[in-house]
Amino acid sequence: MSFHKFISTFSRLGEAMTISTEAKKTVFQKAENTNTWFTEKEINRMVDHLVKNYFNSEKLANWIDKYEFPTNHQAKIIGLISAGNIPLVSIHDLMCIILAGNIAHIKLSEKDTALYHWVFSLIEQIDPDIFSRIHIVDQVKNYDAVIATGGNLAANQFKYYFQHKPNLIRGHRNSIAVLNGQEDNDTLKSIGLDIFSYYGMGCRNVSKIFVPLNYDFDHFLGILDKEFNYVRNHHKFQNNYDYQLALFLLNKVKFLQAESILLLEHEGIASPLACLYFERYESLDEVYQFNLKHKDAIQCVISQEKINDLVITPPGMSQHPELSDYADMNDTLNFLFMLN
Repeated sequence: MSFHKFISTFSRLGEAMTISTEAKKTVFQKAENTNTWFTEKEINRMVDHLVKNYFNSEKLANWIDKYEFPTNHQAKIIGLISAGNIPLVSIHDLMCIILAGNIAHIKLSEKDTALYHWVFSLIEQIDPDIFSRIHIVDQVKNYDAVIATGGNLAANQFKYYFQHKPNLIRGHRNSIAVLNGQEDNDTLKSIGLDIFSYYGMGCRNVSKIFVPLNYDFDHFLGILDKEFNYVRNHHKFQNNYDYQLALFLLNKVKFLQAESILLLEHEGIASPLACLYFERYESLDEVYQFNLKHKDAIQCVISQEKINDLVITPPGMSQHPELSDYADMNDTLNFLFMLN
């Protein structure tokens, strides 16, 4: 694979994805009809991220420069099983497969097909050679290795089914945010983005916050309601909100209610949709120890402050990973290099 060609193709792909056409509008509508969570707002959120962070020629070059690529490489067939929780979630894996000189056999989620077909059609126009390395399949078979992403139940099934071949299997994770009580409005809005982007469906979405003792939630919830109340206009989000509210009231659970979300003090990490867990802390070391205990379930830690040696993501940036921000901290390119 020519690095120059790879960079040129994906930077041109980014340019093509930003052009407004009737075909693009049709694709977006078809995507939402198939999966109502994929509203135009959320699809555009992903497209903007891909263009700025993945399909940027300078960032692509810097990413590639960090690696020493194997010589005398023989192309492998890599099965890629895509999730459907957020739009185009497996694009980064696909880029890694192509960059490493392999062929992708991608099993798309039924929840996200239209957007991938659109992207692949653009790649075909830009670079037929790279397009020839992308095959959509109904079933992953006759493969050399597998990369698969899904919920925890699906991940366990993948591990069993693909145990006899090299595999990179990812289950579901969640992210946490650490507040210190001194955040300004812009920072609270940024944390709201970490919570509500893609309606909270991604592994990088914040599902739990840590707050100081005696933290006053009123201002924080006011910001969330002002900036993100649009989520209540989505019927599925509204249904989840109403269902969880009814459960809390029926079970006489103590909770905090905002117009945009329900807050529950809870030791867990993965809060139900339309809900946000919170936990109080006296010192940041408590947060650090929590992360050590649950590191296999946490994708990102969002904070303005350094917390020992944890990798910290700034507020508002959880859904804007760079090319080197690999899911589950597993370097996908290194996994592919080891197949030689």
